[in-house]
Amino acid sequence: MSSRRGGRPAMAIAVLLAATGCAAASGPVAQPQPSPRVSVTPDARKTALAETARSLPAVLAAQGPVACSWNDGGWRATAYDDAFRTRVASFSSATLAPLLTEIAAKAGGEKAVVGSPCGEEGDPGVSPVSPDGRRVAVQVDFPSSGDPTHVGWLDLGTGTFVDLTARSNKTGYVKETFSDKHPGFAPDGSLWFLRDSQQYFSADPNGRLTPRKLSLACFSNSNEDTFYRVVGSVAVMCPGTVHPSGRFAADPGRVAVGINIVQGADLAILGNTVDRYGDAPDWLPFSMKIVVRDDGALRHCGPLAWISATDLLCAGGSNDFYTARVNARLARDIDYAQHTEVKVKNEIAPATESSIITVAVSRDRRSLIIAADENDDPATAKLYRASLVSPSAPVEIGPIPAESREHFTLLSNYQQPVRVGGASH
Repeated sequence: MSSRRGGRPAMAIAVLLAATGCAAASGPVAQPQPSPRVSVTPDARKTALAETARSLPAVLAAQGPVACSWNDGGWRATAYDDAFRTRVASFSSATLAPLLTEIAAKAGGEKAVVGSPCGEEGDPGVSPVSPDGRRVAVQVDFPSSGDPTHVGWLDLGTGTFVDLTARSNKTGYVKETFSDKHPGFAPDGSLWFLRDSQQYFSADPNGRLTPRKLSLACFSNSNEDTFYRVVGSVAVMCPGTVHPSGRFAADPGRVAVGINIVQGADLAILGNTVDRYGDAPDWLPFSMKIVVRDDGALRHCGPLAWISATDLLCAGGSNDFYTARVNARLARDIDYAQHTEVKVKNEIAPATESSIITVAVSRDRRSLIIAADENDDPATAKLYRASLVSPSAPVEIGPIPAESREHFTLLSNYQQPVRVGGASH
């Protein structure tokens, strides 16, 4: 059997766009050197800002499926009707390239970075676009990996780039520089980012910074490819599977059941937090683990999304999909490793020999869209729709639109809205 491509979503919100300019390091602290002036004509600037402000929010607000692809050196996001026949809205990152070139040059960096609204696996974690559609999150990378990266936002109304890192840096007799990365917007409009690979901060629209906590749920010591979502006032590493209550998440993990090792889920509490990556304990808190038993047999479950407060959507071990009934009261801290068994509620899509290219939960959370092909090729792949509320055989929609086949990904809509503050102490 083929297995679903990609495994656990990895953080990929920083999709590189073409930019110019360079910096050289000198002295004990690397400082950007003067860079060539790069300017954008007023008309080109105005056009780019207006097109972004018009098209990008329209894509993200579309009720139908949204596809992301990589074309001509940048990402394109296209919203379609439910039949994938008609384009509802579309936006290309190439539109912003002139402004990002200018931002990178002024900051002394090599290139400016903006994330795709789909990420790589269908979920960007924090959003590259503010909730009101007026700002986009930007990261400025420097030529040397040892040089600090900058983060901030581009105001689509004024064309101004707010460099939060530059505001924090100190010069003079005692110098202090920071390296910030992985910027993105929370539902309240604040911009979050990771500072010095250790601590999360948020910035309000005025640029005031607040240190934030990191949840130990789904925690990994590797923070180089960070993929996170803001829940309440906490950064969480498994954004797609946070329960609607905001109290816990379903973290994929292997569970020992007798002599068998089964893929299941750890119902990890979000409220167990630390200030910095370096503060994480050697042993994470135990949480209740679940495995799925179906007609006496154990069944693989890779948690994808909560369809409701009780129904967890699972990817099976044979490219199958189903929902399992989970009692939220099972989620709790425990003294030692334990697991409990839950049952299958509905079969959503049967096992298949085809490769699964990408899947997505629809915005109305009533269906699962599946892109599958025998050879894992978007050019010949078919799109299918499987009902999440009235399970039946998946229905073929048609081929992936030709314009979206290059590195095709669907915006997942995995995460339900959660209660604000659900993860707070």
